[in-house]
Amino acid sequence: MRKEYGKALRQYFSKQMKERLPEFKEEKVQSVYLWPGQRAFSRPLSGSLKCWIVLSPSPKDFDEFTVLIGWSTLGRYPELSVIPSPQSPSPDRVEFSQPEYLTRLPQLWTRQDEWWVIQEFEPALTVEQMTARMAPIPAPAAEEKVIPRVQESIDKVIEYGLPYLSEFVRSRGEGG
Repeated sequence: MRKEYGKALRQYFSKQMKERLPEFKEEKVQSVYLWPGQRAFSRPLSGSLKCWIVLSPSPKDFDEFTVLIGWSTLGRYPELSVIPSPQSPSPDRVEFSQPEYLTRLPQLWTRQDEWWVIQEFEPALTVEQMTARMAPIPAPAAEEKVIPRVQESIDKVIEYGLPYLSEFVRSRGEGG
């Protein structure tokens, strides 16, 4: 992801989390399981149970991002060898038996690996295209493209992610 989009994305996503989901606090995670550029927001519940929402910009050269949601019953950021978890969310919620779990938010409503696209990827085939791709993006232009995608993603967290996490918490005998 281009740095201008990445900066706007991290700033606006954090702002939206504070305003719309204040129960989730940004946590500075020191873990090899959290990639550079990702931002983790946790909601401690009781004991060592924590629910997580993770902003995950594309680690490749794509101007897109996804959101991960999940939990850890071990009081830490989920330490999974494969992220997202290889087990997709299931109708019978067998994944709820896992002590740690992260899934891509769109897996709650589709089988497609959907990401929020800020700028469609177009390969640079000419010098002019390469130069244009490397040109700085003014902050207002970056924000204009980023803000609607962030709003959409937070809407989906509220519509699908929070009910899913509440269902998990209730399955553990906790309040939702």
